[in-house]
Amino acid sequence: MPGLIAHNFLGDLAIVLCVGAVVSIVFQKLRQPLVVGYLVAGLMVGPYVPFPLVAGLDRIHKLSELGVILLMFALGLEFRVRKLVRLAPTAGFITVVQVGLLIWLGYVVGLEFGWTTLESVFAGAILSISSTTIIAKAFAEQKVGQELSELVFGIALFEDLAAVIILTVLTAVATGDGLTARMLVETVGRLVLFLAALVGAGMLLAPRAIRLAARLDHDEPLIVAAVGICFAFAMAAEMAGYSVALGAFLAGVMVAESGEGERVEPLVAPLRDIFGAVFFVSVGMMLNPADLARYWPALAALVAVVIIGKLAGVGIASLLCGNSTRNSVEAGMAMAQIGEFSFIIAGAGVQHAATREFLYSLAIAVSAITTFTTPFMIRAAGRTGKYIDARMPAPLGALQAIYDAWMERLRRHSPPATARRFEIFIVAAMAAFMAIVIGYEFLGESGAAMIASAAGFTPHSADLAVKAATLGLAAAIFGLILRGTKGLARSLAGGMARAAETGAVEQPTIADLGRMLQIAILFAVIAVMLALTAPFLRPIDGVVALIAAAGALGTLIWRSARELREQLPAAAELFLRRFAPSEAVAPRALPPAGERTSEAGPLVPFQIPAESRAIGRTLGELDLRALTGAMVVAISRDGGKVIIPEAAEVLREGDTLALAGAAASIESAREMLSARAQAPRQAAPQT
Repeated sequence: MPGLIAHNFLGDLAIVLCVGAVVSIVFQKLRQPLVVGYLVAGLMVGPYVPFPLVAGLDRIHKLSELGVILLMFALGLEFRVRKLVRLAPTAGFITVVQVGLLIWLGYVVGLEFGWTTLESVFAGAILSISSTTIIAKAFAEQKVGQELSELVFGIALFEDLAAVIILTVLTAVATGDGLTARMLVETVGRLVLFLAALVGAGMLLAPRAIRLAARLDHDEPLIVAAVGICFAFAMAAEMAGYSVALGAFLAGVMVAESGEGERVEPLVAPLRDIFGAVFFVSVGMMLNPADLARYWPALAALVAVVIIGKLAGVGIASLLCGNSTRNSVEAGMAMAQIGEFSFIIAGAGVQHAATREFLYSLAIAVSAITTFTTPFMIRAAGRTGKYIDARMPAPLGALQAIYDAWMERLRRHSPPATARRFEIFIVAAMAAFMAIVIGYEFLGESGAAMIASAAGFTPHSADLAVKAATLGLAAAIFGLILRGTKGLARSLAGGMARAAETGAVEQPTIADLGRMLQIAILFAVIAVMLALTAPFLRPIDGVVALIAAAGALGTLIWRSARELREQLPAAAELFLRRFAPSEAVAPRALPPAGERTSEAGPLVPFQIPAESRAIGRTLGELDLRALTGAMVVAISRDGGKVIIPEAAEVLREGDTLALAGAAASIESAREMLSARAQAPRQAAPQT
């Protein structure tokens, strides 16, 4: 390779940082993401492109771990333990759905390109885990909102936990230990014990150490203590067989619990930026352009699976968790990439001879391409979410807004005792269903042969009998799954409704809430079963199952929206009767974020003040739903009532609006509708 090649760490750092600095300045002048510039710099100084300067790949890869550790530590500084616990139900559900979906999609793509079953399973696992490091860097550049940041990083954290389990399971399968229920339980148990021990010890020691260092007059002891804790947690995670990124993130959370996170963050930022740049340059160095040319059909397919699959999996699951359309679309587009955990999984496959080396090259290429596209997708996410929201049919919009409000309440209440029994019932039914599917794949032919010899059937008749029996049993078990999900949904909806304030307009939407909850639970169940049974199914079987499930879920959603459209006029009539214009309370101070008024269950009243800039403008001009996530379900005014108003409806002074949506969306809508006009309207001069 022509050019100057560094022979030590100092030379490597000089080459990487100098070339990275020049390229980053150029990209900054061109108003392009810095992450993309670092990848280009890595391609330039890597071993596969002729360039006057070449850095040592192995040495830079070791240095890049510092970047991962510091980036994850800085990310953890923005989180608190209570926030993580609060995000667990939502982020955990989304992770289950999208990881299951991506594993299955990757498996199908692998089989279509003629890869082995184990290589296809590894391909699915590689595509299922987004890169927290890349997201953190892109978000820092784009300056996204706190609500979206919490949602995305909550999902990313649970993806990292899922990656630890996936890696352990695949390593056991690749080394010949096999996948057993006992091994899976032991893997999850060890992870839980490790997290409990690390968090418990960290909560006792880390905050106290940071507070002690913070009492001194200088910042130096504070930054040394913080970074020391960061590397200690990362080392503990590595010694336990887990990712250093997980340990570093938890270290950041522990330091944040000291109350000194805001002081530590600017001290860590320079180190994070320097070694973060080294990490992204190292990713670019591993990209071999020859692999792009050789495996471009598979590469294109895998990139499409990552982008489309992540958008669909994260976006739909996020919607079912009660997030707004805009936040759901933005979350899906922000997570459409793979990164460091994917490299680890691909490397484990090569190390244990479970996969060929080309899969590792493809993982790097997919990561490089999706890293390149991520900043652009984050930039376009807001516009895309707004576009989808603005064109959503009114019945679906009303259903989503009310569903968001109910889901917010549901997250604030403990589930009833009956919910736990339904959960156990569903898991048992899922296990039985998967056992039938797997059993048929292993024993179908031998079972048909036994029946043919014992009963005197022809081989064709025996095969049909086995298939019919399998389909019958599978249909019966799936019926039990449907029954269990319906019971769980009703239990959650009923328990939450009893805990919530009683209002005349609450009850018509309880049935719709239960149906939507059943859809969400079914979506997760199907995704998990597809992922776990993928190696035992023909791709066409999975495709048919997915299309059938999507059709059934779409039918249920549209049916709920249609029934809500029929029920909503009566509910809104009762609401507007209680909050007529003459009785409406004048606008008052907005409640704190997360707090809802209790006058009308899922609907919140708001009277437009006289000085509002919304007066005289249509709902379409305000674009209230796309900008805030809240929807105007009904309007009461002196001239009558409007139920589910169209975009052309003009708002008037004194209108009482029935707003639906989550608390944050309602608060944003009230702020927007309370904003004063810039200048009083003047009558046009008469001629």
